[in-house]
Amino acid sequence: MPRRGTGIRRRNSVLNNSSASILSSVATKRGNAINGDLFTMRHPLLDLDAPFTSFIDVAFRGTTHQAFVARDRSAFNFANATGQFTVGDFAGHILEMLDSVETQVSHRYQAVVDTPHGVLSTHSYDSVPGLLALVGSLRPVASRLGVVLDPDDESEYTSAPRVALDITGFGVLELTPLTAEVIDQLPGWQGTQVAGGQLYGGRFTDDAPYLTLVTKTCRALALPGAGVDEDLLAEMMASLEVDWQT
Repeated sequence: MPRRGTGIRRRNSVLNNSSASILSSVATKRGNAINGDLFTMRHPLLDLDAPFTSFIDVAFRGTTHQAFVARDRSAFNFANATGQFTVGDFAGHILEMLDSVETQVSHRYQAVVDTPHGVLSTHSYDSVPGLLALVGSLRPVASRLGVVLDPDDESEYTSAPRVALDITGFGVLELTPLTAEVIDQLPGWQGTQVAGGQLYGGRFTDDAPYLTLVTKTCRALALPGAGVDEDLLAEMMASLEVDWQT
């Protein structure tokens, strides 16, 4: 469990009037989470061009599966594909592998659906026909804002969607809408008021700090990258604005 966090005390460089340079060039990123929700990010300094990944849990025929979409197709290797299929207008590949958990080895079937705007992936330990039935139920749709699911009545979301980006010079940023479950996980004390909402700091361990920005519509969790100064991360988060529309 993470340790209790605190509000963030920002350095003077954030508190002074540096808005002239901030307002001159604000990067904006818009995209669709895997369930079709729209997120919008704005920041004066961060490079928001990094490809994003979006995750969600789906219940299908009594079993919960994780599905995710990634904008970066190069993250997948199709060389070892053991089969191909189609779903809607898109081609898909079957990847088979063995998963080892302690002394138990299970056959893992992964489906990867390739679209012009990203890749959908999900997996099953059942069988290839069972996996194809799952993918068919998810009914992926692609647009320039990303790949989203349009599930039929056999599939049901069982978690909030998440969006994650690995930003150079910053770290990993994860966005989650303010569902009832997420709201219950938020700090019970006052954070530091910044441009985008309330900012909180905390640590998973002594060497693993994190920052949480709570906006009116979502929670943004930041994990600093290697060599990223914690004060710098706080400054960057203090200037971040995020909106999530369901």
